[in-house]
Amino acid sequence: MAYMNFIEMYARDVKKTPEILLSETPLSFPVSTNERGEAFASLLDQRFDVDFRSIRALDVGCAYGGYALALADRGAQVVGIDVSPKLIEYAKANASGVHDIRFEVHDAAGSSLRRAFPPKSFNLVILNDVLEHIYDTTTLFETLDYLLDDDGAVYFKVPNGMSPRFILSEGHRKIFALTLLDPDCWFYLYPKRASIFYRPFPYFMALFSHFGFKQMELFDDEDVLRRFTAQKIRRQIKSIFEKSRDFAYPGTDIARLARERIVKFRDDFDNDVATRSDDFVKLKYGSYFFTGAAARRESAFRPKQRLIVESFPPLAVHSPEEAELDQGVA
Repeated sequence: MAYMNFIEMYARDVKKTPEILLSETPLSFPVSTNERGEAFASLLDQRFDVDFRSIRALDVGCAYGGYALALADRGAQVVGIDVSPKLIEYAKANASGVHDIRFEVHDAAGSSLRRAFPPKSFNLVILNDVLEHIYDTTTLFETLDYLLDDDGAVYFKVPNGMSPRFILSEGHRKIFALTLLDPDCWFYLYPKRASIFYRPFPYFMALFSHFGFKQMELFDDEDVLRRFTAQKIRRQIKSIFEKSRDFAYPGTDIARLARERIVKFRDDFDNDVATRSDDFVKLKYGSYFFTGAAARRESAFRPKQRLIVESFPPLAVHSPEEAELDQGVA
């Protein structure tokens, strides 16, 4: 079984047995690749009227190959690329003997893809947990513009750095307050190259629009928006202030900067609730991920359902922890 070939290869590399890897609850990110791929394909099937057999997909940052496999299982033609040769080895093992998927090493923000494929080669591009790792997003989109046909679509999923969940524990490094700091400050808290760049959602809307992807469908596959309330965010903000007060920062400069950003985050939230629409606030603070699809033409979308966003109640007053931190910053 191809999946077990992959698991055995990965187990050797991480010095665990396949049995241990498969018994972990929940499954680790690499081991769950096929499970997550199935969930992705099911999401497309639920949200859109799609004929998988007509799909020519490019999976950017394919990693362990689960998304590519799920599409190929349903009859799609798929190419998977990644900057990591090791990840491409894993993906090939995962598909070995099951599907003839073309897995190759490419930098999507470089020029090699445009040399490897003719224009309009694909009608679906997958950017799952990719955009936050790419600094040169304009070159990436120039490449997508070249490779995607006129009726094609881009699926994207990118973590929301303004989610209190990720402020309390950044999704990749599990470190407090990283998402509020500029990348050049990360080394104070994580002294390694991170290659992670959190950007607000309007940045991505402007980027898609600039390259002609003016049709956009957003969806919440985690049901976060329906469950969002101001009280929940207010409790999380209180937890952020409490953690900032007790957190062991490695120096006074980074402590001051982080606390200033936390106060700014709280003030921005208050201002947004007072001045912006409920939908805007829910998207900016309630979403764990920005998830959706973008296309040049409305005809590329045949959605089965639309995202419905409900209102939420008014704010509570600031906590004592926030007042204390306000005084410290002032």
